[in-house]
Amino acid sequence: MSFRLVIRVNEAKFGYMTIDRILEALEVDLKPFAFCEIRGASTTLALPGQTQAILHYVTGGTGKIVVGKHSEQKVCRGTIILLPAFQHHSLISATETFDPLPQCRPIDAALKHIQAGDGPQTLGAVCGLVDISYRGISGILNLIQEPLIEQLEPGDRIRNAMDELVLELANPTLGTRALARSLLEQCIIMLLRRHHSKGHKSVNWLRGAEDQQMWEILQHILDTPRASHTVESLSEKVGMSRANFAKRFKEIYGTGPIELLRSIRLQRAAELLSVSDLPIKTIASKVGYQSRSYFTRAFESEFGKTPDKYRKSTP
Repeated sequence: MSFRLVIRVNEAKFGYMTIDRILEALEVDLKPFAFCEIRGASTTLALPGQTQAILHYVTGGTGKIVVGKHSEQKVCRGTIILLPAFQHHSLISATETFDPLPQCRPIDAALKHIQAGDGPQTLGAVCGLVDISYRGISGILNLIQEPLIEQLEPGDRIRNAMDELVLELANPTLGTRALARSLLEQCIIMLLRRHHSKGHKSVNWLRGAEDQQMWEILQHILDTPRASHTVESLSEKVGMSRANFAKRFKEIYGTGPIELLRSIRLQRAAELLSVSDLPIKTIASKVGYQSRSYFTRAFESEFGKTPDKYRKSTP
């Protein structure tokens, strides 16, 4: 089941460009969901660095999630996890009390069960890939590589919407697609809005909307990642001194402009390696690297594998 949604909310002025206007222009692409059961006290559902962000919602049991080099975090019923692409992570079960997942009655055979391990300890979750794009540029959620993990208490509006979504996915009937689409809109909007208000790093890119110059330069980088950008050329484009530009950019986006450009280029290269048979030299050129050897070193530093090995490891 694949939904392509355009988020629409009422507009309210906020700085140079309203947050509402940005949310209104976002597109959310969600891939098929799966009911995941992680069984056994030491069983791990290890997920490789997928090329899209992933959404987990814990429906029962307790356990923990380990994301890359981040500290492990406990999860239990009501935990929602939104992870940028290319984040290696594991879900681990830790309890013998568990609310069983519903029987799978897939819509268009797109919903399935995934089981890992065997034993009384079980962690249940609903999982699905998600991509957030802005003005046709995908991977917006990956601009700042920070996982978004939140425990939703009973009665929380996001939890209510996710519980209703699980019920709809398990019991598809007339109108399920339309209702699921609406529930997913609600969840994404509320998550982004809530974490923006908290100043969470995973949505730092929304803060750029409050600064006209920084928002314009972010869009310029996203639109032209293969161009020969430098701190000097970017600062000149917005009429700022190099030092002031670099300082303000890092304050808003949490990283330097060239570091962010490098990450965007390599993420797009990883996507091309996963979905195309293009020669590696061609992919390197498409994302702004004229030297294949330099591209290979940068890619291996980012993902821990050479482009060749990364392509072979992609399903």
